[in-house]
Amino acid sequence: MTPMSKATSTLLTYAGALPFWLLLLAPASLFGIDTVQAFLAYGAVISAFMAGTLWGVAQMGGAGLATIFASNVLALLSFATLLLQQPALSAGLQLIVFGLLLLADRIVFAADVGQRWYFRLRTGVTVVVAIAYVAMLYRLA
Repeated sequence: MTPMSKATSTLLTYAGALPFWLLLLAPASLFGIDTVQAFLAYGAVISAFMAGTLWGVAQMGGAGLATIFASNVLALLSFATLLLQQPALSAGLQLIVFGLLLLADRIVFAADVGQRWYFRLRTGVTVVVAIAYVAMLYRLA
């Protein structure tokens, strides 16, 4: 991967964390939108997207059947959090999903020295997002 591609990936990855913080800091309702529900919807979309990256890695031969299974289970769990009527439970489960996605990335990319930069990036953005989730859970308590 070129330095420009890495820089672009890093910028877009951290920009993807920004809506969590904007929704967290927004009032409970903004333009008629429930910001907690928007936070949870965005979290479900992003975690399902991340699960899809695991699927893609597996399809390209970079991981096995366990990764395919995990990507599907995590994507479905992300979706299921939107069906719950308890926002704190949904947020807690989504936080767990993000942690499991990071663990899956760690396992998949552990042996690939060329992808260590990606795992460092994933770890950093996961910490930023996890802090937003903890703050949201505090807000919901």
